[in-house]
Amino acid sequence: MAAMDLEAIITFLDHSPAVRLLRADSAAYVLSFLQTAFKNGGSEAATALEHDELKQRLQQFQERLREEQHEALSGAPDRYLREWSDAGWLRRFLSAESSTSNYQLTRFAEDALRFVDAALTRQHRMVGTESRLRLVIDTLTDMVRGASADPDRRLHTLIEQREQLDREIEAIRSGQPVVTYHPAQIRERFQTAVELLKTLQSDFRAVEDRFEEIAREVTRQTTRVDHRRGEILAAALDAEDLIKQQDEGVSFNAFVAFLFSPQAQTRLRETIGEVVRLDAIAADRGAIDHLRGMVPSLLSEADNVLRQTGRLSQTLRRLLDDQASGHRRRTAEVLHEIRTLAARLKHSVEETGQPPPEPLALRVETSIGISSSFARPFWATPPIFDSEPETHRVDLETVRREARKLANLKRLNWEAMRAAITTATTQSGSLRLSELIKQHPPRVGVIELVGWLQIAHEDGHSIDRQATEELTLITSDALTGRSSMLRVRVPLVIFHQTQNQHAEPLRRKKPR
Repeated sequence: MAAMDLEAIITFLDHSPAVRLLRADSAAYVLSFLQTAFKNGGSEAATALEHDELKQRLQQFQERLREEQHEALSGAPDRYLREWSDAGWLRRFLSAESSTSNYQLTRFAEDALRFVDAALTRQHRMVGTESRLRLVIDTLTDMVRGASADPDRRLHTLIEQREQLDREIEAIRSGQPVVTYHPAQIRERFQTAVELLKTLQSDFRAVEDRFEEIAREVTRQTTRVDHRRGEILAAALDAEDLIKQQDEGVSFNAFVAFLFSPQAQTRLRETIGEVVRLDAIAADRGAIDHLRGMVPSLLSEADNVLRQTGRLSQTLRRLLDDQASGHRRRTAEVLHEIRTLAARLKHSVEETGQPPPEPLALRVETSIGISSSFARPFWATPPIFDSEPETHRVDLETVRREARKLANLKRLNWEAMRAAITTATTQSGSLRLSELIKQHPPRVGVIELVGWLQIAHEDGHSIDRQATEELTLITSDALTGRSSMLRVRVPLVIFHQTQNQHAEPLRRKKPR
């Protein structure tokens, strides 16, 4: 108790939402559901869920409780979501990408989940001390090295590191065995990394709350009195500077600069890929899944934090918009007054013939827009496909066969075909396509039938799409010489004697 303030402990135990959650009668069920809904799933774990999605997951959780004969959480899902939000365990907000409410865990729910998870897993996981001691020593050493501005001391440290690396390189080149970690040391370090990752993910809630608190304070200051635009802009810039200068802001900006670097993401993904393939940790599937989802989870968490900082700019824009609306009304009134005074002045000048006694002047105040760098979206990593493309093998024989078919295609003689129609219609007045085909059997295959249809369309002959007729064609394969019979059903086409049968050979019309 000497290291803690008694009053602070009493206040914490009486008012903390995390303690209320742990003390609740249904704490076990609420914690289990929140863990299942937001934490389980590895790389598919959700940072935030829409109302309908979270409600559906709660309904499924309630059905499972009923099947297992648990008499808990038997009420309406909407009631529980509302109560948990009011209790400070869930944060309800509106997202720009969705028209419904979204939910995410608060820092108090994160604290409760982390406490229970640490207490439960401590009974089963190995108690490692060596990796934690090394982590403490490395952290303190790095802190001392980074805090020192003495160039000689920094140079001495770098030389020591280089000499140590040179000794290790020389030992490997001389054939000495490479010293590796024992499987127990690998598992110990892996558990330490996963615990730090869980702590990091839950700490984002505290950072998010701190930024939101600053935004609310600035909003209260700007709405307390009728500030001018310049004062609102100054408050906005001061708020962004305050966020950047706070310890949380400095650390968060450094985190964003590192994590959102494409090179850093690539190195981190490659390292995670090598870690999860280690045999010493192959049995810990839950921790491996958690590690696989590290990068997308951290990106999502950071995006939520920046969304909170963006709320400051959005709030200030709304304030400016409200004042801009009032200024527009005031501007209209001022313009009306100017026109009225101008009319009176003109009337006075016309009556007296004297110019105005004082010079005229006009002062205009312009509005200033606010834009926050925190509101910019993140750079998104392009998708990476793990599967190798299938090798496409070219069948040269098929290519040769199809190429010969293409080379043996015959060109249509449009002038001769039109002359044949002219001759046939001159003798009989009109005839069907089937009758024309009998007089002039196709010589180049079914493509010639398409040519007759094209000429009928271009030259204005009758095409009845409601009626059809069946044609029988004899086609031959230019490569093999074999003949085959082909039956084709086409619209009823009647060729008539026209005055424009010898017009331009081919007018470029698209078939209807």
